[in-house]
Amino acid sequence: MQIDYRDQPAALTPEQFIALATKIWAREYDVAATRDALARTMNISAWDGDRLVGTVRILTDGYFFSTVPEIMVDPDYRRQGIGAELMRRALAVTPGGVLFFGAQPGQEAFFERAGFRRGLTGFVGRAPVKTLSTS
Repeated sequence: MQIDYRDQPAALTPEQFIALATKIWAREYDVAATRDALARTMNISAWDGDRLVGTVRILTDGYFFSTVPEIMVDPDYRRQGIGAELMRRALAVTPGGVLFFGAQPGQEAFFERAGFRRGLTGFVGRAPVKTLSTS
């Protein structure tokens, strides 16, 4: 198996991204919103022929801060080094050469094996869900 890594903007369509995301986080995705999100990030994708098997997105201000909103590898292609290679390539193109990101519980060892070290503790804040008034 030969994996091809691509970072050109046209290499990844919203539909391809959604097809992979659905394998990992099954839910409804909006194509237009996905297109906008992909346009706002640096994207590196991994391909087995014409099949998208992995992707990493890098969100950056271009100078002070860069983060990885998500990295995804098709479940059929895990444990083959694709995720580690995506992270290596993400770090290589990151302005300033530093990536900050969080790990889902239970995934910390993957990032450590990929050569990253634990950093600051992260926190998540969520705004309360607003409901429509019926009065």
